[in-house]
Amino acid sequence: MSTTTSSVSATSTACGSGVWQIPTTDAACAAVIRGNVTDVMDQCCDDASTHKYDNDCAIYCLAQGQDVGKLQTCITSKSGNFNDVFCNAGLNATATSTGTKSTSTGTSTSTSSTGTSTSTDNAAIVNQPISKSGLGLVALLFSSAFMAVLS
Repeated sequence: MSTTTSSVSATSTACGSGVWQIPTTDAACAAVIRGNVTDVMDQCCDDASTHKYDNDCAIYCLAQGQDVGKLQTCITSKSGNFNDVFCNAGLNATATSTGTKSTSTGTSTSTSSTGTSTSTDNAAIVNQPISKSGLGLVALLFSSAFMAVLS
């Protein structure tokens, strides 16, 4: 009688909560990297460059030439991933800066323009974490005001 055993080793991942914080304040959408999402982002981002972040665990692009709602819909419908796609601005917002994708020769062109976001909707992501330093600052302000009242 022959027995076969197999073992599964746990793999450690460097992905953390930073995945949920898009590293730009301009109107953008991002996704956790799974399956075909990198190819989908290249298709849906049109002329905007895609950028990986948080140890290559997530990818984002600016909402250039389209609003956040259209970009988010494209990413979720083409990837089939509704849980790991998120944006940092209202659905009607568009990016205020512009740039072009880099070409295979390694050159890229990027331009900037000033503008304002046209967002009137609520943000597309609801649960944004509060930083510990932000909480500490708020607590310090309240305690200072409280001490000023007591003295």
